[in-house]
Amino acid sequence: MGSAPTPSTAARAARALLVGAISVGLAAGCASSTGSGDARLGQAASWSSVTGGPPNSGRAHAAVSDSPELVWSRTLGAPATGVASSDGIGTFFQATVSDRGCNLFALTADDGRKRWCLRLPTDGPRITTTVDGRGSLFVPMYGGVGAVAAEGENRWFAETRGIPTTVTLLDNRHLLLISHLGIARVVNTQTGLDASSELPVAGEMAASDPAFGLPWCGSGERGCPAPGPAAVDTETGTAYLTAWNPGEPAPELVAVRFTAGETGRLEVLWRVGLPGGRLGVPVVLSNDRSRVHLHARDGSLSSFSTADGSPLWSAPVGYRPDTPPALLPDGTLVTGGRTTTVWRGPDDDHAADAGPAPVVAVREEDGRGREVWRRDDLRQLTNPAATGDGRVVVAVRSGGTDDEPGISVHLLDGTDGRTVHEIAVPAATGPVSGLSVDSDGRIALTTAMGAVYVFE
Repeated sequence: MGSAPTPSTAARAARALLVGAISVGLAAGCASSTGSGDARLGQAASWSSVTGGPPNSGRAHAAVSDSPELVWSRTLGAPATGVASSDGIGTFFQATVSDRGCNLFALTADDGRKRWCLRLPTDGPRITTTVDGRGSLFVPMYGGVGAVAAEGENRWFAETRGIPTTVTLLDNRHLLLISHLGIARVVNTQTGLDASSELPVAGEMAASDPAFGLPWCGSGERGCPAPGPAAVDTETGTAYLTAWNPGEPAPELVAVRFTAGETGRLEVLWRVGLPGGRLGVPVVLSNDRSRVHLHARDGSLSSFSTADGSPLWSAPVGYRPDTPPALLPDGTLVTGGRTTTVWRGPDDDHAADAGPAPVVAVREEDGRGREVWRRDDLRQLTNPAATGDGRVVVAVRSGGTDDEPGISVHLLDGTDGRTVHEIAVPAATGPVSGLSVDSDGRIALTTAMGAVYVFE
């Protein structure tokens, strides 16, 4: 399979009509303020968003078995472009791209049984639901974000200018939304109503179609001002993202802070130029929140101070990852893979099966980024997942036939990169859309064909 399908104009129109119906219905029936107050929780202590959680660290909240094996798999009947998120209480959530039928699934983590599914106008470069501590979802859609209860009931719809690429819980009351057009806003988690005014991080945009420029998000071109989810420090309410004003010659690294109050406020703290360009992969926040890490256009991994954006170090990795690095507890960054599930437009120079994509570990030592180990024998297909006990889970190309090469999952030792355990994924071919680990140590692999495999 090649890249995931891009919705047609007719499909866009249908989505717009569906969004309108959802927004009117939910405003009338579900968006009223309730007395639940602090009954809701912050983001789930599991793999709760596309990059694992607010820091974008790709780190699981649990260790995995020394020798995980397949416990279940199922196909969902449509392509997928994002990872399976999880609520930490027994459910995986997987979104797909389809013109009809369900495209958001709640699957029981133990056996893959479908709890419920919904037809929603999901959209985005990588479609993954954000999950709170009670299993409620915040779903990126065409022109907005929808809130869905843990039982699958629609709650509210918050319109955005553009397609949401950042959907992150700042706390139990506030949800940060940043669209691919660079429009930032905070809404109330209970009602979807505004908790701040809009902040155009990349300047004012006058696009009439909410999806204008979306095809450029995967590569981070200027046509997509804010391509990836911001890394968020929930302790300070600060978000770090790359933004490219289409009228400027180079992108920028930007820090935005939310201050709660009777009238919430979003403000830009600082912004620094990125003359080396950028990729569409997200920014990653360090363990101590003093640094952010991101890939430049040539693939090199760079580090910047969160205090003022000043550059600290840069290390070459030898290729251009499409997915963010995973951050181990000791501060080691393990680079991501390359995937063809993100469509980049007619001038895309990716091969049908992108590569090479070795697994490279970089760590800061004496103020410099230094390569600590490298696996050139592995061709990584998606994002890696780091565990709390210093392991790394990767999905790589393996075996199969020349026409349909297979997929395997490797559990690596984070200190030296050696393979601790390898699992051949049965009947799996083509690109991989995501890899995640839930709070019970289950590994979820989703292929671009829309098949979900869970290992434990």
